[in-house]
Parts: sequence; structure tokens; C-alpha cells
Amino acid sequence: MRIINSLNIRTYSVKSLSYLFVSSHAVLLIMMSYTFPRINKQIGGPAFDLRPLGYSASEARSIFGNLNDQTIDLYLFPQLTLLDIMYPFLLALFLSSFLFRLLRLTKKKSKVNSILLLVPFIAMIFDYLENTCIILMITESVEITESFVQTSSTFSILKGVFTSIAWISILFYSIKYARMRVLERKNKQLLA
Repeated sequence: MRIINSLNIRTYSVKSLSYLFVSSHAVLLIMMSYTFPRINKQIGGPAFDLRPLGYSASEARSIFGNLNDQTIDLYLFPQLTLLDIMYPFLLALFLSSFLFRLLRLTKKKSKVNSILLLVPFIAMIFDYLENTCIILMITESVEITESFVQTSSTFSILKGVFTSIAWISILFYSIKYARMRVLERKNKQLLA
């Protein structure tokens, strides 16, 4: 927790948050405009990473069966071993630092709120675990069994759940901060 607090203290300024937002979303833009369209076209549907509700063993085998060597190479690099390493970290740092800023602005300190700062990094860990499983599947390093695919699919789902919790928390505390500001202005006007 100390490491995350240290990172958040260094990155919760508006300038740092802007940089993190632009950086993470620039990587996302590359993935969504370059690598994923090519991968999705080859497999005839969304890639493993783009299935927030997970996937079955038969869907995994179908995806794997539609991949050719060129698409596997693209999926491995730059998608999984460059872009999908940078993006989860940049996004986790942005979300956690943004939450850190909002919690400071709303003056909310509690154990639950401290745990909220970990949520984006938990999502990042599940993203990395999902990527590892995908690499193992598409390189044929493991047998695509029902249990292995279920594990990989679970990582995909949990990545989405924890990322959603982080965004919903940001929305909640943004609304809370906006309401606080409105009430402060009204109180100043009443006292003036």
C-alpha cells in the first residue's frame, strides 16, 4: 500500500493526471485502431481481450483455429507483449491517482477508501494474468482444456469487474465533489 500511496502522491496533480490519461488512451487508441481490428478480422469476432463476459472452451478453440501465423505474431507483438503491458499499468496508475485526488478533495479517509486505491491495480494484475493465459494458448504452450480456458476467462471477467468498480468510484466521488462545491458556493452567497 505504501508503494501505491507513494505513486499516487507523485501523480495526483492535474498535470500528471492529464499526462496519464493521454498516455493510457493513446496506447488504447493504437490497440483499437491498429492491432485489434486486424486480429478481430482474422478470427471473425472479438479477440480474447475484448470479451468482458468471458469465453467458453469452444469459443477459445474457434478463435485459435482462425488465427494464422501472421496474426499470431501480431497478437504476440506488439499487442500482448508491448501495448497490453503498457496500457494496464498506465490505466491503473491514472485511475488510482484520480481516485486519490478525489478522496483528498472530498476529505474522505477510511480503510475502504484506501482499498479503493488498490482496485485499479488488482484489475491490472488480472489483465496481466489474462494476457499470460492468452500467450500460452496461442503459442500452443498448453493444451486448451476446459479448466484452463475457464481460468483465462475468469481473469478476463475479473479484469472488467475491477476496472468498472474503479470507474464507478471515480464517478461517485466526482459527483460528491461537485455537490460539495455547489453547497460551498451557496453557503458563501448566503453569508455574503
